[in-house]
Amino acid sequence: MKKKVIFTTLVAFLLLFLVVLAGLNAVYTVTNVHANFCTFSAEGEAEARKLQEKLDSFVDQSSVFLDLDDVQAAVEEYPCFRLESAEKRYPDKLELKIVERKEAFSYLLENGKYAVLDERGDYLYEKDSNQNRISGENILLLGDFKYENGEKGDYFGDLVTIFSALRDVLTEVRANVISFELELNGAPTTTKIDYINIRMREGAVIKIEDPHVRANEKARLAIECYAGTGAYEGKGLTDVQRVTEVITVFEREGSLLLSPQL
Repeated sequence: MKKKVIFTTLVAFLLLFLVVLAGLNAVYTVTNVHANFCTFSAEGEAEARKLQEKLDSFVDQSSVFLDLDDVQAAVEEYPCFRLESAEKRYPDKLELKIVERKEAFSYLLENGKYAVLDERGDYLYEKDSNQNRISGENILLLGDFKYENGEKGDYFGDLVTIFSALRDVLTEVRANVISFELELNGAPTTTKIDYINIRMREGAVIKIEDPHVRANEKARLAIECYAGTGAYEGKGLTDVQRVTEVITVFEREGSLLLSPQL
């Protein structure tokens, strides 16, 4: 008799638990996936609509047990998007911020296609041409830049730093810059000076000496000289110099200098 009472009590508690669980599931069920997209291109807008349809598949799932890693995986199916944030808004909403990753750089592959990277230097995909999905062309990476098996080679961090410094002055770097070239001099065991060479569309070249050191400051000084802004307000390059000049920025005894002196 005692065992029967215990069994009946356990069954009652189990039924009560299932009822409560069913009630909670009814309340804590995703009814709305609100994705705030930030896009920059027509292709991005089209892909955003497709991605939203995929994200809507999370509707009717339990907001309690929903794994945000699954949301991340869904976004990663679209390489040109990055999930900036994902938050459950209990009881029934999922709020996402998704940003289109801007194409910025590319390099030519042995198969004749172009590997495209975003503004952070992260790989996006391969394309048949160097055409940027917004407009114009991507900035070519030349020389000793390496990106193999998903691993960035030396100086990629400095490349992104220099690009950011240029963007602060030029706004749209691709409108002014054709290529970045990494120039390595000597073997790793020797004392050497490496350069990142920036070729401008008019023809001028900016050489950043020893990019590992003060890359942001060197790039900013050089581009202000080129554009005639900041420290070079009203005394930047002439039209002829913008076509022919080679500007080298370097550090000596703690000071940043330009050669030639302009």
